[in-house]
Parts: sequence; C-alpha cells; structure tokens
Amino acid sequence: MSSAFEIQYVPKQMAVFTTILEDHVQFNKYMKDVILNHRRENPATTKSNVKAWHSSWVTHQQNPNFQPLVDLTLNACNFIAAGYYEGGDTIEYNVINLWAMMYEDTEWTKKHSHFPSDFAACYYVDVEPGCAPVIFESVEKDGVNDNNQPLTLQPQNGMLAIWPAILHHEVPPTKGRRMCVSMNIEKGSRSTHQEKQKEMGYNIERNKSTENIWKTS
Repeated sequence: MSSAFEIQYVPKQMAVFTTILEDHVQFNKYMKDVILNHRRENPATTKSNVKAWHSSWVTHQQNPNFQPLVDLTLNACNFIAAGYYEGGDTIEYNVINLWAMMYEDTEWTKKHSHFPSDFAACYYVDVEPGCAPVIFESVEKDGVNDNNQPLTLQPQNGMLAIWPAILHHEVPPTKGRRMCVSMNIEKGSRSTHQEKQKEMGYNIERNKSTENIWKTS
C-alpha cells in the first residue's frame, strides 16, 4: 500500500435537524433540577473543547435521571434515520456519551467535530436571549474551507438539535447563560455499547424505573 494518498474534496449539503419539544416547559424544569443537583454532587469540570463547566462523558450512566432525555433523543434519531437516510429504518442507535454543560458570560467552545460517532445531539434546557449560537462549518482560510457557507443555529429553550457527527461546529464567547446537554450517538445495540463501557471501567447499571420519571416529578 502507498504511504500517501491524494486528497480530493467533494462539496455536499448536510442536514442539521432541529425541533422544539411540545412539552418542553415541564420537561426543562425537570432537566434543570437534574443538572443543578448533578453539578452540586459533581462540581469538578471535565477538560475538553468546551471552556465552561461540564460533567463527565458518561453522565447518563452515572445518573439515571438523564434517561428520559436519552430516550427522547434516540426516538428522534430513529425518526430521522428512517425518514431521511436510505436504509435507516433498520438501524438501532445508542447514546454512548452524554454530558451536561453550563456556560456563563464569556465562556465558549473551540471548533471540533464528534467523529467517529454517527450523530451528535444537543438539547437546550435553559438559555438566555442573546446567548451565543452554534456555528457549523465556519470559514477558514486554509485552502479547503475558504468558501464554506456556515450555518448559525440560535439556541432556544426546548430545542433538540441533531446532526451528522462529522460536521465541525463551535460556540463563540457567550453573552448569556446556556444550560444544555450534548450526546454522541452511534449505531449498534445498547448491550454491545454497554459491554464496551464495562471494558473501559465505567459503571453501566441503570435504574429501569426512570422511563416516565420527569412526568411525575
């Protein structure tokens, strides 16, 4: 095999899917309490591209109260895959990473992608008007991304955004608070991913009674 590859680029439109949950007011009250309680119990931040407080990469495995959001997101991924991608109606997805974030004024996130996951997602729990947007595929004068047509997505309370994980995105310094939860989603059964997480030393035990917990809180 040759030690070098010739690289050629093909422009392609890629979709970012967003929806506002119909019952988000009640759900966001629940999620805000979950995040605040989780931060009180886990005040240390995880170092990453996010220059704001955020919880561990497997928060949903450590805290079963995030499970309702996991279920909502996986249902949305199944709907998107079946409706917009050929053969997507036969695929099973699982959330392998989930982390909560709380941005204060001037905090930001550097440009990155979520490869090698299939989808990335973010749910907005409590965002102030005028807070920083998410910018997808910003222009870079690097000979490849010079002519990008960036998408600017302004967060709204109750918004669930899902996109192909290879898309690069960033958050400029914010002028308002942003509380949200991000996820990495991959193909494969839940049991397969749980076995991988066990091998990595994560506790994957889950409280099965949380299916409708937020509706009775």
